[in-house]
Amino acid sequence: MPLRAAAITFALVLLVSACSSGTNDSTTTTTHSAEDVSVTSIEPPVETTSTAALASTTPSDDAPEIWAGDVAGQMLQLQFVVDSTGTISGTAGSPGQEEIGEIPIDGVLDGTSVQIRIPAVSARFDAEIAGDTMSGTWFQSGSEVTVTLERQSEPVVIARPQEPVPPFPYESMDVRFDNGDISLAGTLVIPEGDGPFPAVVLTSGSGAQDRDETLLGHKPFLVLADAFARSGIASLRFDDRGVGGSTGDPIGATSAELATDTAAAVEFLDADPRTGSIGLVGHSEGGIIGPMVAAESATVEYSVLLAGPALPGSDVLIRQTEDLMRAEGSPEADIEWQIGWRSEIIKVSASDGSNEDAAEQIRTIASTALANPPADVTIPLDPSLAEEFVTAFTDPWMRYFLAYDPAPALEALDIPVLALIGSLDVQVSAEENISALESALAGNAAATVSELDGLNHLFQTAKTGAVSEYSTIEETFAPWAIDIITAWILEQT
Repeated sequence: MPLRAAAITFALVLLVSACSSGTNDSTTTTTHSAEDVSVTSIEPPVETTSTAALASTTPSDDAPEIWAGDVAGQMLQLQFVVDSTGTISGTAGSPGQEEIGEIPIDGVLDGTSVQIRIPAVSARFDAEIAGDTMSGTWFQSGSEVTVTLERQSEPVVIARPQEPVPPFPYESMDVRFDNGDISLAGTLVIPEGDGPFPAVVLTSGSGAQDRDETLLGHKPFLVLADAFARSGIASLRFDDRGVGGSTGDPIGATSAELATDTAAAVEFLDADPRTGSIGLVGHSEGGIIGPMVAAESATVEYSVLLAGPALPGSDVLIRQTEDLMRAEGSPEADIEWQIGWRSEIIKVSASDGSNEDAAEQIRTIASTALANPPADVTIPLDPSLAEEFVTAFTDPWMRYFLAYDPAPALEALDIPVLALIGSLDVQVSAEENISALESALAGNAAATVSELDGLNHLFQTAKTGAVSEYSTIEETFAPWAIDIITAWILEQT
């Protein structure tokens, strides 16, 4: 799942070990690797620029300083000038995440010591410069983390070689459909040739997502829709409520409420004479929504779950938080401390008590824990963060997610299901959720559960699965994983 609650903690990295799982009599379970699949790469006619190499020389006096490195899972790039008094002025940005834009920074350079402030996000970076390395501490939201930036000879450019560019060998059109008083905007893609074509609705993960599921500079749904169309599969992807061209308020909308948007997309797709059999492809939270919709729909004929959990949200978030901290290198004492009181908060949030009672209990738990960290905790959190926990864990979406158990909806499915999780995905742990999916789908002879070796939560080929890799990996979606999904959909039709 995307990191809604975990974002309260500054470290946003994940790690999981590859884990194999057993099989049962009804559900087909496999562990795939890139070598297992005959890969047909998608190579749109676009030239790309690889990540810029690190510079080993100091820029000229007329050129801005350019520094780049990882900060809590995101690539940070600073560009600034220093005047004769040592005053710094410039911008901060994130290569590959143009949607964020450039944020003003200021600061001061005194010899080799530098302090850079980013007022818009209440962040500060105190560091020392040694040659082409700037190392120090990043302070934000009551937390701190060690950061190292390297001097660049030119701005970093991160390529996205899989993103398709026109002209396309298929028809792609903007469309609009309604769900009650909510108007949803999307893109309908129809392959070349004579239909009707098998068609899928793409449903994104949690948080306000656009139709391409844009995340950290990647557009997974754009890449999937392009690949599907080239294989003869139509698709509809749409902006979430309140995003892009869609109306409605995304704040607080639960997964069950968002499922009605996907159901409306299915009705819209079914009404198009160019479409034939209709399926669902859901990523992360979309993998929860898909079974909700399919279980109630006579139209949906198959469902693909991409990193869709089979465990209750409370279990998913506790495991995710632990893995986040461990991958960041947090000491075991810190992990044990945070998991202890966070688990209490999650239990309260997942209960059926009123929001008022939940807020009071969460405030007490968080305030007490943050004000009294054990002596062996190395990185205590600012007590002021208690109110952020209250806000996050009394949100209707969060309370529903933590309490919801996906297993009954999965057990009710009598249509073909393909459930995939990357072995390096810790946002939805393969170790725990593969076996839970097997169990929930055990009665469905047309279900296949597969762990994809070496892939992270975004289905990128990764080294560790950490969030810090997401934006730096040029690959948006492993081509061999796309081949698995595409071949499976075509088999169902």
